[in-house]
Amino acid sequence: MTPYDIAILGGGPGGYVAALHAGIKGARVALIERDRVGGICVTVGCIPSKALLDSSHAYWVTTHGEEHGIIVQGARFDLAKAVARKDAVVAQNVAGVEQLLKARKVDLIKADGTLVSPTQLKLRTANGEQAIDAKNVIVATGSKVGVPPIKGLAESKPLDNVAALSLTTPPKRLIVIGGGAIGLELGTFFAELGSEVTVVEMLAQPIAYADPELVRLLVRALQSRGITVVTEAKVTEVLRSNGSVKVTADVGGSSKTFAGDEVLLGAGRVANYSGVEQAGFATNRLGITVDEHMRTSVKGVWAIGDCIGDPRAPKLAHVASTQGEVAVDTILGEDAAMDYDAVPNVVYTHPEIAQVGLTEAQAKEKYGDDVKVARFSFKASGRARALGESEGVTKIVAAGKDQRIVGVHIVGPQASELIAEATLAMRLEATTDDVIATIHAHPTLAETFREAALVARGRPIHTAR
Repeated sequence: MTPYDIAILGGGPGGYVAALHAGIKGARVALIERDRVGGICVTVGCIPSKALLDSSHAYWVTTHGEEHGIIVQGARFDLAKAVARKDAVVAQNVAGVEQLLKARKVDLIKADGTLVSPTQLKLRTANGEQAIDAKNVIVATGSKVGVPPIKGLAESKPLDNVAALSLTTPPKRLIVIGGGAIGLELGTFFAELGSEVTVVEMLAQPIAYADPELVRLLVRALQSRGITVVTEAKVTEVLRSNGSVKVTADVGGSSKTFAGDEVLLGAGRVANYSGVEQAGFATNRLGITVDEHMRTSVKGVWAIGDCIGDPRAPKLAHVASTQGEVAVDTILGEDAAMDYDAVPNVVYTHPEIAQVGLTEAQAKEKYGDDVKVARFSFKASGRARALGESEGVTKIVAAGKDQRIVGVHIVGPQASELIAEATLAMRLEATTDDVIATIHAHPTLAETFREAALVARGRPIHTAR
């Protein structure tokens, strides 16, 4: 059998996008996935969690909509129906990806794959074992839940994102270990359903990479939804008994115990080496070592997505997809390399928090005193007030005499959509003057970006000087 041009191990947002990208360029491609295409993101992560968060937000607005004139007596949330809707959304997305793969003539093989050499994969399918040869291999095995070495944690059977998204009854009290994206997003979902949520975070702030000023705004906003965030709290023990769970943590040198009905592990994920353990890759503490073209230390083998160990690369679906395109282009002889300077990062809490580029502190460390920081509050946005969601701010970090934009940070409604303009601005090396010269529709939330740029230039319009 003629070798494939490219064989891809793992069908998540890195693997399947790489397959589609290679297919449209005429390469002969095999995509090996043991479960459903789409990986964690499409099947039990990004998409299903957002489907449920949209459902919980609709319920929250319904039950807190008096100022909108929405009066509903006896409203209740049917979690089983919301989960069924989530499952339908996932099924539609999976089917859509499968159709695209078929149209690009990609061979989708449902199997457990093992890399036995740089040019061969051994596959274990429902019909037995087989082997395929490939001129190039892309490893896209993703990540798995990281379980911290906490006394009693494993025995307490904590919820992970998969189990949490499949519950049919929301817990009355939920303790979340870890204040990253997973913990805060799922905490938001259950809080909007009425759960009492406590997030226990080991570091000084949740979402450790984000701008501290905006994180403080987010935490304050989440409190109104019934979420308590406890920081600098190192969990020492988890104990489940009599239908409840107790989480003990060292908080500021004192031991404190939190009681709940369920405990959710939101402490992040680690690289998954399944099927490539014996490949001999150079690795680091984060994952497989790669260069900017996604090459591994093994000739002819590339790696992308959550399984890699580049500290510049956030473990995000859109990053994995872009890495997949770069790997394919490099394999096909094109000039391509990863650039991590303008990568948007979003946490889908309510309100959302999104950022791209440098934080204020990072910019000052890099550029010294030649940094300008400007903010525009959503409280001064007519569109945000009309929505009834005016908690938040758009913050611009600019550098140099021309005030080139080097970072943008947003807390507020639809921050996940607003950050796209900021990302494009950074990609094009735009200045605050470029943003000001761009006419923004009124009334929109996007106007907060231009208004912040006006503040940066000392010409505020809809805010006091």
